[in-house]
Amino acid sequence: MLQRLAPVLQHQIMGNFQSMDMIAVMMDRRLQSASPDLDSMRQDCALLGSVSESAIKSVINLLTWVRPKPSATQRFDAGVEECATLLLNEFKLKGFIIANEVSQVAAELSSRVLRSVVSAALVCLSDESTAPATLTLRAQAFPDRIDLSIDLSAQESQQARILHAQGYRLLNWRDLELLAASESVGLARSDSGVRLAFNLPSENQGLSGDPVAAC
Repeated sequence: MLQRLAPVLQHQIMGNFQSMDMIAVMMDRRLQSASPDLDSMRQDCALLGSVSESAIKSVINLLTWVRPKPSATQRFDAGVEECATLLLNEFKLKGFIIANEVSQVAAELSSRVLRSVVSAALVCLSDESTAPATLTLRAQAFPDRIDLSIDLSAQESQQARILHAQGYRLLNWRDLELLAASESVGLARSDSGVRLAFNLPSENQGLSGDPVAAC
């Protein structure tokens, strides 16, 4: 799974430094002036420092995908959003749309579990699909668990599918089964995709939200 995510993570890391490069170029041009505007240079330096700090924090967070902290947790809705956002651009290149309809699920779950299983489910569904499609994520909270559905629906405009596996083999259902089992996440096929069941830690049971409402 990390081999499949590596190109995406690399792209995100490089993107974090593009703004720094643009500011540096702008500062260099101003320095070429016969009379550099020192006030503007000070502002540029302050902006560069702020952007650099933000980029470093973002890179550190991305690196936790490679070596996650065992005890790290995050809100369920934030974890799903993180996975969807990370894969969004790569999926667009393959002709897929990720529609995240999960909202307001405050229960804390393991970051490692959410990242690995949700990302793998999205990649597996796209790899097994024979045509571009929309992947819609929805959640339903219960007192002891949170169910996440990922439904695949064909797009009206059927453009040619482009594979971007970066030389790595595609993920299949067996791969997803093994990963979900290793993280104690329930997994089942549905008519339109997959259903994942995340058990809540005892301290979070009953705090996930409306037990019958879809999120």
